[in-house]
Amino acid sequence: MEKGQGDPLVITDPAPPYPGPPAGFDMGGYQGGPPTAIYSVQPAYQYSQQQPQIIHPVNPVVMVQQLPTEAPAHMMCPRCQTTVLSEVKYIYGLCTWMTCGILGVLMCWPCCFIPFCVDAIKDVQHSCPECHTVLHVYQRG
Repeated sequence: MEKGQGDPLVITDPAPPYPGPPAGFDMGGYQGGPPTAIYSVQPAYQYSQQQPQIIHPVNPVVMVQQLPTEAPAHMMCPRCQTTVLSEVKYIYGLCTWMTCGILGVLMCWPCCFIPFCVDAIKDVQHSCPECHTVLHVYQRG
């Protein structure tokens, strides 16, 4: 039979010995046992038996203020950072001027100034009573 054809490979040579330190290496007084200071048994990490902690994702809650219309409303002032009941002031807006213009074009000269006296046609300005910052303007139209 030829070699390598189904026969198990038999190794008869023993393994070469471990070479050891090179010739002329000074052991420095080493007598055969490992030094105790180097091989002291200390764990590389501390293991504590704790229950695994499950971290649930937190969804941020965004509080959206509903914008007020005509009535005073509780609002957060961005300037003084307090929750206040807004002050309401009626101001002339686009709807007021458009109504005046339409009445003027229709030749109702005495009636064209009525929209400036009616609060239902004016815009509503909400402001902070503490620092007088304009919080919101409700526009008609």
